[in-house]
Amino acid sequence: MSRLLLKVLLWLVLVLAAGLLAHFMVRYPGYVMIAWGQWMVEITLWSAVGLFLVLLLVSWLAIKLLRGVNPVRLARQYRDRRDRKTARVATGQAVMAWLEGDDSAALSALHRVVKAGGSERLPRVLTLIPAQDSGDWPALVSEFKRTDPDLALVADVLTAERLVQSGDSAALLALWQQEPGLQRIRKLQPDYWRALMDQGQAGVALHAINKTPNLNPFDRVRWQQQVALQLIEQGCQTSVDALLPLKTLPKLIRQKADVVAAECRCLLMHGQVDNALKRLTKALEKAPAPVLLRCLLDEHLPGTRTLPLAEHLEKRHGPNPELMLTLGQLCEAQSLWGKAEDYLVEAWRTDPNRETGLALANFFEHRQQTDRALAQYRELAHLGD
Repeated sequence: MSRLLLKVLLWLVLVLAAGLLAHFMVRYPGYVMIAWGQWMVEITLWSAVGLFLVLLLVSWLAIKLLRGVNPVRLARQYRDRRDRKTARVATGQAVMAWLEGDDSAALSALHRVVKAGGSERLPRVLTLIPAQDSGDWPALVSEFKRTDPDLALVADVLTAERLVQSGDSAALLALWQQEPGLQRIRKLQPDYWRALMDQGQAGVALHAINKTPNLNPFDRVRWQQQVALQLIEQGCQTSVDALLPLKTLPKLIRQKADVVAAECRCLLMHGQVDNALKRLTKALEKAPAPVLLRCLLDEHLPGTRTLPLAEHLEKRHGPNPELMLTLGQLCEAQSLWGKAEDYLVEAWRTDPNRETGLALANFFEHRQQTDRALAQYRELAHLGD
């Protein structure tokens, strides 16, 4: 009770003091004049005192607020947020430039990452590389894509490399169709073309190679030739219609000796002797390459047509060891023994090598000239000495 009584008495005293102060403020207001240049303001004394107290309170609150906000700390936090954002963006740019084969852009972006204080994105990417052989790879890829969806292409590229190492061409093609972003990765393009060839889609591979921009001209020619040979091999197993995509090849590729020889063998397998001989004759007229000359010995070509062609080539291009060897074998097949021996001996004399020596020794055996055959074999044995 005593404490309650003290509180009541205290409130009564405060009310009486406030009433007394209000009485004096009304009865004896007093006046204060504030002058500023040509401006003068006259207010009561008590209003001035109240205004002064309000200003003190506002000033105190402002000081407390500034101490709590700490502008220096806010500026530092802003700078840190800006640097983290810059580092994240630059990390994404560096990784994408690296995947696309632009090393200079990747290095420039990495310098910006280092200058900004680093980013957590790059270590996250690096953790995927040693985990490619892990059995939990699908779960790791899903977690990575969920955490950083903007860098999902990195996981797809590593997955594609994993499939390449395992030799799973079908899965690689499925992933390529599912993730179109992989088409931008230049280092994966040869693996994609090879997978297409492995899956019997050489025509699709050829179209992709022809449409690939910014491909090194030497690499384009090399891959076009490889795909052309694969396409011809598929045509040998199916039909000549599989050779139609060869028309999209540059003339330089179609005229290469290996391509012409493979195409002629394919045509001969499907019984198109005239087309094969026409294609072969046109190529031999330009240059009698050894691989083309060997096509003249194909059993599907009639000797009555190949021998005159070879003799015409001798007149056109002059004698050379490969042509002499071919002429000798063609004459032997036609039982023209004298001419065959002359051509084979001339080929061996001009360029003594294993193929020519064996052909000459076999000719002597065929003619039952055992002594000359043994002598030829002895010469072959000492050929590498």
